[in-house]
Amino acid sequence: MNDTLKIAVIGMGKMGLLHASLVNSIAGASLVAIYDKSALMKRFMCKAIDNVLITDKYEKFASTQYDAVYVTTPIPSHYSVVENLYKTGITKNVFVEKTLTSDFRHSQHLCQLAQEKGGTNMVGYMCRFAPTYQKAQALLSQSEIGEVTSFKAYAYASDFAKSKGNALPVKGGATRDLGAHIIDLSLWLFGELELTSVEHDEDFKNGIDNGSCFKVKNRRAIEGDFDISWAKEGYRLPEFGLIITGTKGIISVNSDLIKIENDSGESKELHRQDLNDNVPFLLAASEYYREDEHFINSIIGNSKANPDFSEAAKVDYLIEEIEKGKGQF
Repeated sequence: MNDTLKIAVIGMGKMGLLHASLVNSIAGASLVAIYDKSALMKRFMCKAIDNVLITDKYEKFASTQYDAVYVTTPIPSHYSVVENLYKTGITKNVFVEKTLTSDFRHSQHLCQLAQEKGGTNMVGYMCRFAPTYQKAQALLSQSEIGEVTSFKAYAYASDFAKSKGNALPVKGGATRDLGAHIIDLSLWLFGELELTSVEHDEDFKNGIDNGSCFKVKNRRAIEGDFDISWAKEGYRLPEFGLIITGTKGIISVNSDLIKIENDSGESKELHRQDLNDNVPFLLAASEYYREDEHFINSIIGNSKANPDFSEAAKVDYLIEEIEKGKGQF
């Protein structure tokens, strides 16, 4: 492998543009190719970017091998795109935006292919790289609030609050699109989770997922309660959060703030800016830079990236169980 990794991006929507912009700011990596099937996007990108292969012809894109490829296409296409990358040998190092796929069986197959190829793989659950959640993880590992007994997790947005409904099917709805982030955070913090009950409203029963409520437990009998909705008033931007109860206190955390309360009534608040939230190149939010830096450094160091495909597949499994609907538990 050369000193500088040759990085390509497939799919130039919002996330493709974000990752393409970040790659060149990270030491040891260089953006060398972009593929998007839109001829219009190709013309736009050719005017904005120099010294990068930009094409709407996949055959031309696939004529070169890359040290890593970012896949930022719509979720339903992830499986076929990543499978083709592995099978044709274009790369063995793959980053996929969440969720890994829209079908747990497909996610399992990609895990198998990734293991066979032996490269570095990662899925874009950027919340793990936000300083507040990283602080929460560190405090839990230090038993700051004693033994964890339960948690409440939420993911809210108001995208469909006014419309009182949406046109997206269950497999493209709030639980998968919005809830995947808080599900991944919970798996990261508490380990594997087993679904114990699910509540769905009439919209969900009719094939529309504006949100879901469900309960889980882990192997240590920690119980979790989830509330996911993208029809919640007052959330112009998505908000993910956790309220974690332990034997010695409570930790409340979202993307911007962490609050620690102990049994004596003492409390402490730490905002994002209190937690050394600095990166060399800020675009969107600092966690995106840290996420990409982690992926690139994992390739350079030939080490495991987190979350990798196997971890992300656990999110897909839990979502699929939730999507089965009420009456399964």
